[in-house]
Amino acid sequence: LPVIVVNSATAVSLLVFPSIDISLQTSFHKTQPDTQTNNITIAIESSALRKCKATTMMMDPMPLCCSEKLNLIRTDDEESHNPVLRSVLRDLKEAQDKYGDDHSNVADSWNALGLVRIHMQRDAEGARKCHEYALEIFQQRQLAKETAFTLVDLGYCYERLHERETALRTYQQALSILESEKVSETHPQVLCTKRAMNRILRI
Repeated sequence: LPVIVVNSATAVSLLVFPSIDISLQTSFHKTQPDTQTNNITIAIESSALRKCKATTMMMDPMPLCCSEKLNLIRTDDEESHNPVLRSVLRDLKEAQDKYGDDHSNVADSWNALGLVRIHMQRDAEGARKCHEYALEIFQQRQLAKETAFTLVDLGYCYERLHERETALRTYQQALSILESEKVSETHPQVLCTKRAMNRILRI
C-alpha cells in the first residue's frame, strides 16, 4: 500500500512501488529510487506554492453543509494508529485554527486527507468529499491552478466510484483550466490528465 508522509508545511511525499500508476496524483516530481526500499519517492507539492488568479472557472462545486463537513472527520480517525492520518488531521486542525475554515492552506489539508482516504484507506467516497471541499475553497478564492489540480484528484475519485462520465467531464474541466492558464503541454499535470482521459475513453 502507498505510504504518505505529511509535514507541517502541507507538502506530501508519497512512497509507492514502481509498478503503481502515478499519473493520477497531484503535481509531482520523481526523485531517485531508494536503494534500500526499492521505492520511488513522489513529492506532491503544496498548492499554496502555485497560486494563480483564475480567468475561467469551469465547475461549481456542490456546497457542503455544516453537518457534511463535520462528517469528513470520523470518530475513529482521532483514535487511529495510522501516524500519517493523525499527522494530516493535526495539520488540518492547525490550519483551521490559524486561518479559519476557508483558507487555501486549509484546502491543501483537505486535499491531503483526500489522498489518505483513497490511497491508504481505499475510501473513494470519503476522498471525494474531501476534494470537493478543497475545490470549493479554491474556487471561492479564484485560484485557477489549484482548482485544476484538485479536479484531477476528484476525477480519480469518480473513476474509483465507477462514475466514468462524471470522471471524464471532471478531467476535461481540469485540462481546460490548465490550458487557459497557459500551462505547458509537457507539464506533468497536463500529461497525466490527458492519460486519464484516454484511459476512460478506451474502456
